[in-house]
Amino acid sequence: MSASLRVRALLLALAVCLLVASPAATGATGGYEQTDLAYATGTETSPLQVWAASLNGAPPELLGAGLEPLLSPSGKLVAASLSDSSSGPALAVYSVAGAPARTYASLTSVTAQPLAFSPDSKYLAVSLISTTIKNMGKRSSLAVIDLETGAMRTIAHGIPEGASFAPEGSDMLAYGLASSYQLTAPVDIHVSAPDGSGARLFTHDGRSLNPVWGSSGIAYDRERLRHLEAPVYQIWLASPSGGGARQLTYLKINPLVEGLVPLAFSADGSNLLAEFEGEDTSAAWTVNLTSGRVRELTTPGRHTLEGAGISQDGTTVLVDEDSLQSPPSSGRIVLIPFDGGSAHVLVAHAGEASWNE
Repeated sequence: MSASLRVRALLLALAVCLLVASPAATGATGGYEQTDLAYATGTETSPLQVWAASLNGAPPELLGAGLEPLLSPSGKLVAASLSDSSSGPALAVYSVAGAPARTYASLTSVTAQPLAFSPDSKYLAVSLISTTIKNMGKRSSLAVIDLETGAMRTIAHGIPEGASFAPEGSDMLAYGLASSYQLTAPVDIHVSAPDGSGARLFTHDGRSLNPVWGSSGIAYDRERLRHLEAPVYQIWLASPSGGGARQLTYLKINPLVEGLVPLAFSADGSNLLAEFEGEDTSAAWTVNLTSGRVRELTTPGRHTLEGAGISQDGTTVLVDEDSLQSPPSSGRIVLIPFDGGSAHVLVAHAGEASWNE
């Protein structure tokens, strides 16, 4: 769940080609009215499947095929990427109540990844990456699905580099966009309405990406390119107008890793979950905006922890444990205090968690 979008898109393309073909999307077999958690299961020899679960202990519900599920704030919808060899739909939006799934795009032309729901669950931002090598940037795009009508609209052409909706209910969208996968390609953050209208540049430096919109402002990465090394990511924060930008992190970054990518804010904007990323690396970190403390999230024992979500009150982090570069069922989904400590297991033999707590 936590690799940078350039890496995630490439991994998703590989999944389409290499993973065991998944069964067709089916929709939930029973159904909740709403749910608290979505996750994926699957091994090297079994299909990837998406599940919905309630934290009250009720049995989980199988929604259908997919990977990288994303749960809506309402708890009523789960979006997931699909991989069925090289054909069929590229994205499914499941109803946890058991209604038929809606599917979008085609794996013959794109791979799809759900990026963000709006807080009112009316809209879903989706990355669509062309499966053709030639003119990949021009043929890729950011799209937004109107979940009330089911219509999908292209917002911008290019390689999406993160997307996040405003938390206050305006449904305004911040998104990163690059012209190609080349590391030297300019990348900036834009802000628009969910239909793409009123689009404006939020950054102007050609090196900004991965926005996460919280009540404190928009956190994002500024990257610094290095010769024959991975770029360096440091997290910045600015007001929604783009003013008052300030640097939050000052980590020393080794040659093969990139640094921190913001993932999610607590409701009051004081705590931020981030992911330290790079070659063979994806590790959950926390940033306290009040104290300025930046630290890796750890538990007793030698576990790999990938960030998946942060609670509204900022005290608890949802993580995927011990599933880095492995099928989802290789790990488990756990809760950990924001400052680190013992883990509470939610689901064994599962990964790619998403929640709305």
